[in-house]
Amino acid sequence: MARDGRTSVQEANKALARRWFDEGWSRGRLDVADEIFAPRFLLGGEPVGPEGPKESVRQRRAAFSGLTVEVGLQVAEGPWVASWYTTRGSHVGEFAGTAPTGRAISSEGIQLWRVENGLVVEDRNVFDVQRILRQLRAPEGRVAGPAPFATDHRG
Repeated sequence: MARDGRTSVQEANKALARRWFDEGWSRGRLDVADEIFAPRFLLGGEPVGPEGPKESVRQRRAAFSGLTVEVGLQVAEGPWVASWYTTRGSHVGEFAGTAPTGRAISSEGIQLWRVENGLVVEDRNVFDVQRILRQLRAPEGRVAGPAPFATDHRG
């Protein structure tokens, strides 16, 4: 650990992100959002508070049963933590104008958080929605392959 405590803060920030992916996204425990996100949390530059992430999880879990999010590589510097993650689930509800197909999907994304005083104050992320749509809209028997797990660093 660095003398100024940076390493421990960065590790805590990584753990905070992993907690949200595990408890919030994968388990649907939305109450933890109040412990993770600041009251004036910014999502894509808009103030949404903890209710914004809660609503995102509600919508995705309604569209995809068995939704899981696995965190792969994480990098932290200063107040920032970046997480590469993989999502998996079964399409059971409307998603981006596509009626339920029952198909298994997977995709990946990168989330960048700014953390202050142990709370997430800002989120910027990129998620591959197009990969999901290709999987849902492909002709039967020709579904695009699943995304690799973010933890699979073999190339």
